[in-house]
Amino acid sequence: MRSNRPAIASSGPAMRYARVVAVAVVAGLLITVNLVLTSRSLGAIAAGAPAVDWIQYVEASRRLDGDELYAVTDTYAYHYSPILAGVFGFLAPVGAIGWRIFHLLGALAMPSWPLRIATLTSWPFWYDTEAGNVLVFVVLAAAWAIRGNPIGTGAYFLLLVTVPRPLMIPVAVWLLWRRPQWRVPFAALFSIHAIAVLATGWGDGWVAAMLAAADDVSNPSNIGPSRLVGTAPWLLVGLPLAAWLTWKGRLGLASLAASPYWLPYYLLVLLLELPQRFWSSAKVRLSGPAAS
Repeated sequence: MRSNRPAIASSGPAMRYARVVAVAVVAGLLITVNLVLTSRSLGAIAAGAPAVDWIQYVEASRRLDGDELYAVTDTYAYHYSPILAGVFGFLAPVGAIGWRIFHLLGALAMPSWPLRIATLTSWPFWYDTEAGNVLVFVVLAAAWAIRGNPIGTGAYFLLLVTVPRPLMIPVAVWLLWRRPQWRVPFAALFSIHAIAVLATGWGDGWVAAMLAAADDVSNPSNIGPSRLVGTAPWLLVGLPLAAWLTWKGRLGLASLAASPYWLPYYLLVLLLELPQRFWSSAKVRLSGPAAS
């Protein structure tokens, strides 16, 4: 019987070449799409496009004294903490331009230059900046928190209680698992914030607004799997996947898996998937047994 070994051996280089070509083609497509979309967002910012999310936050700060903070209209919907709405009242004088400058400063505050460059050259960052959302600050806090920085960790937990999103849960779970010394401070922060929210009288309204936010799966900007298969089928797969990815330390992918829908700036969490050499000279261990 003739042996197939020579044929198999000769196919080895061809398979490797095919894989290299496939990776190069996919990478080229992703880079091209990223450049095109980044140019679009930069053009919109240069043309003075409104920072739609920033406008919502400022409007929310104005509605704190009335009874329509969590009212939903064709042009207004606010889903975050009433405490945060008060903070935006103090930030309002900086305007949309100042808020976008804060986004640039957030990108430059990433833990290392490779991360800063990756942030500044990514379309999700510029989409976040164009819209005036807060995702860059979530990723900034997460990046520092994962390195073990106490200010970054505290900032991440503060954002978690004031801007809660399913997207943020995997990093929080990982931090509380790997850094048990933060469990009591987090519980205290959660309790203090909850008491403050109840004191504003907006507790029930905020809970209702967060539940209503699940309808964002039908948002035209949703680019996640749920847009095709629906929320329940996606979460049936996504939540177990998020748990497994969190256990493996793949926090960027876990964050997306945990989210019922993906808005374009949500892809910014994929920065957390960059190789450890992108982070800094300090070692960042994302998997393995829990650290003390």
